[in-house]
Amino acid sequence: MSFMGKAVFAVAASVLAAGSVLSAGAANAAGDQWGAMAVDGNWTNVGRSINYPTRAEAEAAAIEECGADGCYVEVSWANGCLSIVDNDQFFAWGKGATRAEAERNAYNALTEGTPQNLLVNVGSSQLAGGRVINTLCTDNAS
Repeated sequence: MSFMGKAVFAVAASVLAAGSVLSAGAANAAGDQWGAMAVDGNWTNVGRSINYPTRAEAEAAAIEECGADGCYVEVSWANGCLSIVDNDQFFAWGKGATRAEAERNAYNALTEGTPQNLLVNVGSSQLAGGRVINTLCTDNAS
C-alpha cells in the first residue's frame, strides 16, 4: 500500500476507533447484537455500528455514519467481534466469536494480501508483520 493509501486508511481507522467509543446502538440483551462497517470506494470514509438488534439496522446505521456518496457495507457480524489489521503493504479484517478469534482471522486474511507473511504467522507473536488497528465487539461477544 502506498504511503498516501496508508495515510488515508490510518485516518479511516481513527474514525472507526473513535466511533466505537462515541456511539452505540440500542443493545438487545435477549437476542442477537449486530455490528457493521461501511466504507466508500476509496476507504476514505468509514462508518461503523455496533449492538443493533438486526442486521438491517446495523448496516443502515453504518452507511449513515460513513456519510459519503457510494458508501457500502464492507462487513457485518452478529454476537462477536470485528478486527482490522495492517502492515506496510496491505490491510485486512476478520471476524470471530471472541476478540482473539477476530484478530487471528484478520491476520490470516492479511496473509492473502502479502502471502510471504504466511510463514511468519507460524509461531510468531508478530503475526504477518502487522498490527491491530482496532477491534470492535458486541456487548454479548464471548
